[in-house]
Amino acid sequence: MMSRCLPALLLSALACLAWFSSAQPIDTRAELKKVEATLEELRAERRVMSERLAAAEKELKRVQETPKVAFAASLGGNGLVKTTTGNKDLIYKDVLTNVGGAYNAQTGVFTAPIRGVYYVRFTCNGPTDFPRSAVLYKNNAAIQLIAHEQPSGEGSDTASNGAALMLEQGDRLKMVLWQNTQIWDNSNHHSTFSGFLLFPMVDEPPTEFDAEAELKALQASLKQIQTENSGVKERLEATETELKAIRDVPKVAFAVSLGGNGLRKTTSGSQTLIYKDILTNIGQAYNSETGVFTAPVRGVYYIRFTANAPTDFPMSAVLYKNGASIQLIAHEQPSGEGSDTASNGATLLLEQGDTLSMQLWHNTQIWDNSNHHSTFSGFLLFPM
Repeated sequence: MMSRCLPALLLSALACLAWFSSAQPIDTRAELKKVEATLEELRAERRVMSERLAAAEKELKRVQETPKVAFAASLGGNGLVKTTTGNKDLIYKDVLTNVGGAYNAQTGVFTAPIRGVYYVRFTCNGPTDFPRSAVLYKNNAAIQLIAHEQPSGEGSDTASNGAALMLEQGDRLKMVLWQNTQIWDNSNHHSTFSGFLLFPMVDEPPTEFDAEAELKALQASLKQIQTENSGVKERLEATETELKAIRDVPKVAFAVSLGGNGLRKTTSGSQTLIYKDILTNIGQAYNSETGVFTAPVRGVYYIRFTANAPTDFPMSAVLYKNGASIQLIAHEQPSGEGSDTASNGATLLLEQGDTLSMQLWHNTQIWDNSNHHSTFSGFLLFPM
């Protein structure tokens, strides 16, 4: 009986062994393929995140390394600067703003810290009984801009000029008073010099992403790749969050005019000017009911204004901060029949909640109509 069962048992054992030998490798290969597919998905995820991270970190590095540059200064003093014996460098000693430290109040020279496009402007005030000038020089030689006026009788007048200039790193800008001309200022900042970096112009060598090298650099371990992906993801999220915060800086820009159709004049004390005709009010920081601009964030703002009026009576437009401190002024004495225009502007560092308003001084006038002769405007350059 036992001898007859042995062949059957042997055949059964051989069948089981054959089944085990053939089935086990099939399961292992399937599992290996599954792991390889997961690894490839992780590698692809790693490549995509690495490319995004490289782009985001490069942009963040560029933003972080671009210096914030803005300055505004006035001649200051209390009276006339005049030369009859050759040109004279103008040194604007009353510094209103000097973010980045690129303006030297001892020499009157602004030095471009990086290659880029800068906006530069200046205002020149003085009596009208003698020629006036304010001339912008680059690197002591090339004349960039000029404000120059001939005598026009009794009174005072204001002239200004400005432009966007492409400057190389180290280029120097200064203001010069030409021979046989004059300029005037006092602590109210009639004659000013200001500017700011609009954007850098930095040539960068092209960079290429080497996908093959990146693939070879990946580890063979699934666990290690998962750990690395987790780290990359955290860096990516942190970088993109920081970039979002930079991009989410509020957009602030306003431009308004007095409007109406005629003269504003006061002979019984100063009067707040309310510019009711709104041309632009992005961010709603300007209130057309009160005439007040309120800084929504701490930052550097560019502010300018223009005043027009007949020349038979003194004219003024005075910029006040927080209702007290005079920042800038356009003020002219009578000079006979006709009309005239004066403007001023500067970059100002404002704290969140600081207010700016324009005033018409006692015994002065200003004029406007629907064509927007007398305006008040500004915008946020960058937060601080």
